[in-house]
Amino acid sequence: MEKTGYQMIMDYIFELIEGGMISTGDKLPTERALSEKLGISRNSVREALRTMEDLGLVECRQGSGTYLTDRVSETFTKIINIMLMMKHTTKDEIFSFRRYMEKAVCSYIILNGCSEESRRDIKDAVKRLLDAADSRELTEADTQFHYTLINATANSFMITLLDAVTGVHKKWIDDMVTIASDEIRAKLQITHQHITDALLDGDFKRCEAAIDEHYDLVDSLGEP
Repeated sequence: MEKTGYQMIMDYIFELIEGGMISTGDKLPTERALSEKLGISRNSVREALRTMEDLGLVECRQGSGTYLTDRVSETFTKIINIMLMMKHTTKDEIFSFRRYMEKAVCSYIILNGCSEESRRDIKDAVKRLLDAADSRELTEADTQFHYTLINATANSFMITLLDAVTGVHKKWIDDMVTIASDEIRAKLQITHQHITDALLDGDFKRCEAAIDEHYDLVDSLGEP
């Protein structure tokens, strides 16, 4: 089967990346250069680049050119949202996945170690969460706390994948916290402290129990 212009552009850009000729933030060859190199029309090149921009792979800057980006997690988020719309997955499946991946994140940190900088970031994140005075502050602090845990792994693949899932998961959590009672919000704050204490003590069994405590509470917010 003959390759489309889009496939030819993708293959060529991947060759440039693999060959070390371009990396994140670098400017791609011009539309004219790509057209001449691959023997396809400039319109085909332009459409291919627009599609790649929609996927978060490149950024087209008016009057400047097209640049390779590192917004891959945004692409994953779009794919997850499409899966939800097409009923290829469900909200419950994503909540379940997020629970078990949080356990994987904490296990990874305990087994591989946590830098002093990450330990400080986690402590700061949970303090901000405990100090949150209203639902808006709490939802923002909650998001920051879970991103801080993910980033503490220093595992690029795990960070990219879970950034995408958290991007989908976040809106549901925000909605739930907004309508939750003050008592439930206080319990959510405490569960974050339990996760932090167990994680920084290197006690995975306690950490796993704290994560289940947290997500059981989150799950209960979605029940009628």
